[in-house]
Amino acid sequence: TEFDEKPLASASMAQVHRATIEDGGALHQVVVKIQRPNIRSTIERDIELLYLLARAIERSIPEARIYSPVGLVSEFDRAIMDELDFSREADHAERFLRSFADDPEVRFPKVYKKASAKKVLTMEFLPGKKLAAAIAAGYSGERISKITLKSLLKQIFEDGFFHGDPHPGNLLILGEPETPIIGFIDL
Repeated sequence: TEFDEKPLASASMAQVHRATIEDGGALHQVVVKIQRPNIRSTIERDIELLYLLARAIERSIPEARIYSPVGLVSEFDRAIMDELDFSREADHAERFLRSFADDPEVRFPKVYKKASAKKVLTMEFLPGKKLAAAIAAGYSGERISKITLKSLLKQIFEDGFFHGDPHPGNLLILGEPETPIIGFIDL
């Protein structure tokens, strides 16, 4: 019902916009992650250059073969092409939501699949603060660290499925200073 044309955030592959969506007769605040036009062809050209470089390294520096430069590029190629399919991120979000459904200290955004596709992902807007702003607002860094670590340990050792990029830009601090909630984004 509403869409903010000014991006909330931008990155190399996509940008994110705030919006409002109607679902089930109610309005919901969401973010819409939109893939940049022609990003696939740009990435494919860059990957081809990496393959050329990796092959040249393997040909001219025999000692480098132990590190398999072509194999490393191949793994990167597969991983980055997977990232271009936002429906995979939607599936990841749903898996995290199920896994942490009973944990009041951790949040993952709900996905609106009817408003999502391979190049567009519509998710619940998490009204949180960046880490530095939360600390400045009186949240305990120690408490935030403990909740985040507990969550990551569960992801890795219990679920075997984890957020692969949990840097401060992908964490939002929700809740009150006495009861912080860690929101994970960019899944």
